[in-house]
Amino acid sequence: MRILLVEDNIADIIIVQEAFEELGNSYRLDYVKEGAKVMDKVKESFSKTGVPPYALIFLDINIPSPNGREILCELKRNRQYADIPVVILTTSSDSRDIEFAYRYQVNAFVTKPTEIDEFLESIKGIVRFWEKVGGNR
Repeated sequence: MRILLVEDNIADIIIVQEAFEELGNSYRLDYVKEGAKVMDKVKESFSKTGVPPYALIFLDINIPSPNGREILCELKRNRQYADIPVVILTTSSDSRDIEFAYRYQVNAFVTKPTEIDEFLESIKGIVRFWEKVGGNR
């Protein structure tokens, strides 16, 4: 199962990578730290296979230029990528961010826990859940 992490905070990237190491080898995590490279990564992977490249995308709504809101809009506007599930993974708990995310068909909005162990368990729980509900690409 291939998953894309869109995150600019290196500490959060390391925590998510650790969660994937604990989950085992059946998962492949790609990550992008710059908003400007997200769609290129998705398009490149799609053009090689002709199918949506990721079973799930973790997206930080606060990533800069373009921000997570713009990336989400672009993903959901494009028919080739609109069905890729997106989980917002962010420090924000602002109701405007939550409303925006669900208006643009995000699959879940998760505020990052501040404790490392909770963050690890959150990531692993989301991935396991998604694998069970058919996100096995």
